[in-house]
Amino acid sequence: MHMRGLLLAVAAAATIALGACSGGRQPNDAIGAKVLRNLLSSQGVGAKLISFKKVDGRDVKTPSAEAYELWYEAELQFPEDYDARCADEKQRGRCAYLGLLQDQSFKKGEVLRSEGTLHFVRSDKGWVGEDQNAY
Repeated sequence: MHMRGLLLAVAAAATIALGACSGGRQPNDAIGAKVLRNLLSSQGVGAKLISFKKVDGRDVKTPSAEAYELWYEAELQFPEDYDARCADEKQRGRCAYLGLLQDQSFKKGEVLRSEGTLHFVRSDKGWVGEDQNAY
């Protein structure tokens, strides 16, 4: 019985330690993919995210905020024809999330392999992504 109590105490301590660390973890593949899906959907891009991989990331600290920049590679498939008008994009929007700098047209079923960055800011609720959701 004494050994079982010791094992339970160690398991409880490990659970508490992991819980304390989880709030500080940097955004990962799953979070990045969710943010990218949300951003593309909100921008009216009907592409399906078929793969997402975090390739790098870095902490960015300023006097007013703690942020994280996540670099990714993604593959997006277009279920319908899609014309990306990117040459005149002035603000960070759908073309930045698609990784495009110029106008480009996609046929139904075509796959775009893209690279890009996502930005997160630390809050008391976790990391807030560009989609304004906390993770």
